[in-house]
Amino acid sequence: MKTYDDPDLQDIAEKLASSDPGIRRVAVLDLVDSGEPEAAELLIQALNDPDPSVRQEAAKVVDEFDAVDIADALIAALGDSDEVVRNSAAHALADLKDPAAANPLLEALENSHDNFVVAGILRALKPLRNTAAQAPALKRLTDPDPLVRREAVGVIGWLKQPENLPALMERTQQDEDSEVRRAATGALVYAEPAQVGPILVRLLGDEHWQVRIEAAVSIGKLDYQDALSELLKSTRDSFWQVREKAVDALGKLGAIGAIPVLGECSRDPMSNLRKAAIGALGSIGHDDGRPFVTAAMDDPDPDVRKLARWAMSKLDAAAA
Repeated sequence: MKTYDDPDLQDIAEKLASSDPGIRRVAVLDLVDSGEPEAAELLIQALNDPDPSVRQEAAKVVDEFDAVDIADALIAALGDSDEVVRNSAAHALADLKDPAAANPLLEALENSHDNFVVAGILRALKPLRNTAAQAPALKRLTDPDPLVRREAVGVIGWLKQPENLPALMERTQQDEDSEVRRAATGALVYAEPAQVGPILVRLLGDEHWQVRIEAAVSIGKLDYQDALSELLKSTRDSFWQVREKAVDALGKLGAIGAIPVLGECSRDPMSNLRKAAIGALGSIGHDDGRPFVTAAMDDPDPDVRKLARWAMSKLDAAAA
């Protein structure tokens, strides 16, 4: 066992050498408070501990350490035999968000053929926005594993490169996995509205409700005005979550012509939909919405009443 000059670190090293996994877990927690650069060595040791509970504990605290020192160990942990360790390592890699981790991640991506490892690396690369990740991510947009495709979509979306739009649009329409289509739909928001708006409108009719939600959200973010008639149809969707996001989008579009429909939604039995409708009426700020906002002042839900007061202040400001 290596010896350390720092007495606290030496004590932690001795605990990690204990035959009791409970003591080794405590040692991992002590590492977080150490503050010594050499503590990363001991964390890597804990990530390779024979007991999965120790490895789990180590994976949970990695965000307290420098990414360069532990990225390789976390990548290795993606192949751990314990599912909790694998998931913890994947989340920890994604949370590092240190540009210095990009090179070891890209190297590991090039050499890995395990789908879970590949997906975990892609998830970690996404927030780094490293352009070197573009080619390998594009390559994996057609991977047989939907988890890999979904994470590849995330990388491409965060890079926000115009040349990648056709590949993303293809995923929204042709991918058999609804989660991949949903992720690709949300990733389109960096484009010009005219480029992707028609596709988003079509996606309001996707067979899966979560894709329809994402389409409504993206239309609102892009302020795609030509989606008005389809959004109005979506306020009658069989899933209230879709109706809610369609109402939100109508508010973002400032759709004065939608006020009667929003007024109907403000009386819906679902309080979440009533809140969305009142919020949209406030955002539009047109006096035609005043009767509906006034009625909402007496809504049984206090959150709706609170939102109605805000919406009324917006209407009064617009009138003034």
